Amino acid sequence: MKKHTLFHSWIIILGWLPGFLLSLNSALADDAAAASQGIEISQASFVLSDSETPPSAQSAWSSTSLPDIWKLTHPDAFGTGWYRFQFDYKGLDAYEIYALYLSRMSLNAEAYLNGKKIGSGGSFTEPVSRNWNRPLLFTIPPDTLKATDNTLYIRVIAPQNSQGMLYPPEINLLHTLQPEYEKARFIRITLNQTSSLLIVGIGLLMLSLWWRRKQDTAYGLFGLAAFVWALQSLNFYIITAPIPTTLWEILVNASFQAIAALWLISLLDFVGIRLKRFNQLLWAILILAPVTLLLTPANYFMLATDFWHLVTMLVVIFGLALLAKTGFVDRNKDARLLLMTLSIILLFAFHDWLIHTNVPGINAWLITEEEYLMQFSAPVLFLIVGLMMTSRYVGALNNYEQLNQELEQRVVSKHQELNDNFQQLQTILKEQATLEERERIYQDLHDDLGAKLLTLVYRAQNPNNAELARSALQDLRDVVSRAGDESSALNDIMADYRIECEKRLGDVQIQLLWDNQIEDDTLQLTQPQALNLGRIIRETTSNVIRHAQATELAVALQSTNHHLLLEIQDNGIGLPASSDKSAGRGLSNIQKRAALLGGEVHFAASASGGLKLSLYLPWQLISRQPI
Repeated sequence: MKKHTLFHSWIIILGWLPGFLLSLNSALADDAAAASQGIEISQASFVLSDSETPPSAQSAWSSTSLPDIWKLTHPDAFGTGWYRFQFDYKGLDAYEIYALYLSRMSLNAEAYLNGKKIGSGGSFTEPVSRNWNRPLLFTIPPDTLKATDNTLYIRVIAPQNSQGMLYPPEINLLHTLQPEYEKARFIRITLNQTSSLLIVGIGLLMLSLWWRRKQDTAYGLFGLAAFVWALQSLNFYIITAPIPTTLWEILVNASFQAIAALWLISLLDFVGIRLKRFNQLLWAILILAPVTLLLTPANYFMLATDFWHLVTMLVVIFGLALLAKTGFVDRNKDARLLLMTLSIILLFAFHDWLIHTNVPGINAWLITEEEYLMQFSAPVLFLIVGLMMTSRYVGALNNYEQLNQELEQRVVSKHQELNDNFQQLQTILKEQATLEERERIYQDLHDDLGAKLLTLVYRAQNPNNAELARSALQDLRDVVSRAGDESSALNDIMADYRIECEKRLGDVQIQLLWDNQIEDDTLQLTQPQALNLGRIIRETTSNVIRHAQATELAVALQSTNHHLLLEIQDNGIGLPASSDKSAGRGLSNIQKRAALLGGEVHFAASASGGLKLSLYLPWQLISRQPI
């Protein structure tokens, strides 16, 4: 089963919403008709009069049908109007309580039945009570309603910039009208109040996000649009406006242009559409609409509002085209979701515009009770975009936190690396200081002790003493010259030791047979390795000179599969059979030097009867010079 995404869920919701809203009013009408046993009066007489009580019969009454829309039947009329209804109420029950129900009027209404005032919606002077979207239900006092010859007067008021109207009044049992009244009040008033609170919450959230990231202007503009919508929604349920009715109507009608402009600028920016000239046009509409409405004469005010609402819808259509291109050509899911949402809002806005313009013959076909639908669809946009923006903000915040964690890990890693580098630097500095001190000591030894050993060589009274002094001098030179960390070529090292051996053995008439089979000049030995290898060769040579009574010494260097092999053998007397090869100090020193090299040394009798030394050095201990 495929997992439903947020995008698919909102497609289902938005597809269901129009049918629900369009059927809302017809359901109300059907319920009311089914429950009604009363009368609905659609014929009346009308007169414009500033009288606070019902005008006399001699006033200029004229016949009219309800619903009566002043813009169509009295286009130049403003102020107070009176409606007179004369009717019979058959089936009157003296023991029941009856009521008068006014489904819609503008801007306020009060009623007189058979000479008695039975109810009022509030003040008829500024500030005028605003009941244009609020149904009124007046309870009829006992013995007021008669079976025949009833006269009902309804007073309405339509100040300048407002649209006067009255829909057919209904008289019925109170318990029959009460549910109808409560349902209409819930839909028109309570739902608007609830959605306003929701929109204010979304606006606060958007503004708080913008406050933390002021470069994201889409959040700030959308939050501002939410507050403008919430203020505009006051018009649906506020009773007493804080300013005169004329100015209030200007602000309410101009707010639609402000909301549309802020919506489009923020939403297009949200999906990456930034057209400078189009945004300038939107800002111009936002400013010009209230200015022109303020300057428009009262007789043309409704035409001006119809014009600006039409311009706004055309601009929104262009915005939808931009969203369609971004959504389907650029494959932007957010743009497609906004396209569907705004399309539904535009459809409902067009419906409300037709009601507002009162095009003859169309309103009755659209909807009988003239319920405004845009107020129900706009909160869906705020909710969807609020979720989208919040989701995007949370996603960015999560990415920021993840990046911050990665950065912290990198900082820790770099800090550890710096510590390691510092420790290495400290080690290098210590080694450098040690080397400098060692060089100083070696130099002092060479200059002082070396001179004394050289003198001892020349003053020695017998060859053995001279050889001993010469060996000590050579050891000193090796310590001085081979105590560093540099590497030297194996063949160069062996060549130096060959020269030394030839000189020492030549002084005592012992023939040297030197066989170096290593042709690889890239093999390297470190200075400690060279020093220990030389000590083994020198110690072996010294033993031959002192003890072997040999006439020949053979030195061979060769390679095997796993080792570098050094063999040194003489033709002397060898070791006595009863002696321990590890007992002598010289042989013991050779074994220690071999261990320091990481190799193995073996002693055996040579083919000529002397002693044979075999030193095995593993190849992994020997480095190669890069070519």
